[in-house]
Amino acid sequence: MENDIEKFLYQFIDLPKNIISIFKETLSYSEIAPLDFFIKTNEYPTDFLIIKTGLIRSYLETEDGKEITRNFFTPGQVASSLSAVIKEVPSELNYQALTKVTGYKANFLKFKELTLKHHELSLLYIKTLEDSYLKVENIILDISINPSTKRYLLLKERIPNIDNLISQRHIASYLNITPVQLSRIKKKLLTS
Repeated sequence: MENDIEKFLYQFIDLPKNIISIFKETLSYSEIAPLDFFIKTNEYPTDFLIIKTGLIRSYLETEDGKEITRNFFTPGQVASSLSAVIKEVPSELNYQALTKVTGYKANFLKFKELTLKHHELSLLYIKTLEDSYLKVENIILDISINPSTKRYLLLKERIPNIDNLISQRHIASYLNITPVQLSRIKKKLLTS
């Protein structure tokens, strides 16, 4: 855990050892089996997960049962229904492991209490929120301005082995296309 957490923290901020120790005390090692849920729709989430290995997707389910993948969370990222945790309301999204996921779980409210006591943890909180915002903004821009082939290539750039990790229907859902359209894109890319 020692190196995992320090590696995670240093991507955002350089913290003193005593603050790293305080942060680590809030964490517990966690594993999620493939297709199990970290958070389900309508649950009141309290935790966040720093992903060490594996892949989690967030998705919503429409009234007719269609699943729409909103995001993929990869190693080094924090997975949680952030808006639900902050506002203390039920999650509108499901957070599901697509592969075996390992990581470090912590209670959000306990972490937030620590940010009031330790300025350095407040800075960490700000940096992680900024990072989350920028990532979501990039996803929205990619979906808004890029054609489906470009969105697929950008996703493969972000998660190079995604085709070997998860089902094509999850990839297609994230790209906002059908699995048949994804198949055509992949075929076209192979022949060009």
